[in-house]
Amino acid sequence: MNADRLAALKTLSERLKYKFKDINLLQNALIHRSYVNEKGRIGLESNERMEFLGDSILSATVSHLLINRFPDKDEGDLSKLRARLVNESTLSGIASELSLGQYIMLGRGEETTGGREKPSILADTYESVIAAIYLDRGFNRAFKFIASQFERLLEEFPFSEI
Repeated sequence: MNADRLAALKTLSERLKYKFKDINLLQNALIHRSYVNEKGRIGLESNERMEFLGDSILSATVSHLLINRFPDKDEGDLSKLRARLVNESTLSGIASELSLGQYIMLGRGEETTGGREKPSILADTYESVIAAIYLDRGFNRAFKFIASQFERLLEEFPFSEI
């Protein structure tokens, strides 16, 4: 990793309000499959596996937050609430607030078609960043990171519709 990229990742780390012990985890969380396909370097891996892990951590954390906030809701209502909170629109919005798009490593095709603003890419990258934090320092730190965004959303969300 060159000095400019390292400086950019440190800036992103500050935006995330999280200091990585291993900044390479953040780097890996930002590598889109289009970049890997274009570069074709041996050992270069996209963020898709991290996205898978981050999705599970996010789901568990939001479930925990909902159970604490709504002790009288049943499993069906809690599932509906989680589905309304944890979706591409919400996750891409958080990713945009964190400016994740400017740090994603994309192939030329994705770059020219506006990949940095695509909700699906932003949402997936957010989940990958969650996994990077989890792998760096464990579940409690990932929980804290997620809660910092979702507790605010829980305050603003129109739950009366459920």
